Amino acid sequence: MIKGITIGMLSLMVAAAAFLVYIRSCAWEPQKAAEYATQNAERKSVGLCAMYVRKAIIHGGLPVYKWGDAWTYKYLLPILGFEKVGDKDDLKVGDIVVFQPTRGRRFGHIAMWNGRQWVSDFRQRSIVVHSDYRKEGSGYDIFRKL
Repeated sequence: MIKGITIGMLSLMVAAAAFLVYIRSCAWEPQKAAEYATQNAERKSVGLCAMYVRKAIIHGGLPVYKWGDAWTYKYLLPILGFEKVGDKDDLKVGDIVVFQPTRGRRFGHIAMWNGRQWVSDFRQRSIVVHSDYRKEGSGYDIFRKL
């Protein structure tokens, strides 16, 4: 043991660091991700935005395993090398928006920009998919892999 760190903990930290290096070296192809999202979108929401966007991210070249609710991608995306970007006026294909949960929408929401519209588990008409996100001023963040 080295100052309270066990061999097991040290092994885990080394494995996590190696995984981060690997993740950041993966080629991100936002066009492929956005095409997959668009082609696989449902006609209307089926309540599985996180799963659909996760699959699009995978098809774009990043290994993402089952994560959590949509709002928790706010913490995963930076691990994958995404950074928060300004606002919705300078969008690029593959940008991802993550909405925080509200009282009526406890899982939050996530969607990907395909160059023309936001796509989650369906093709959205706007960035905000439900009035709860407008009423409560639920914050959102837009992420881009730089």
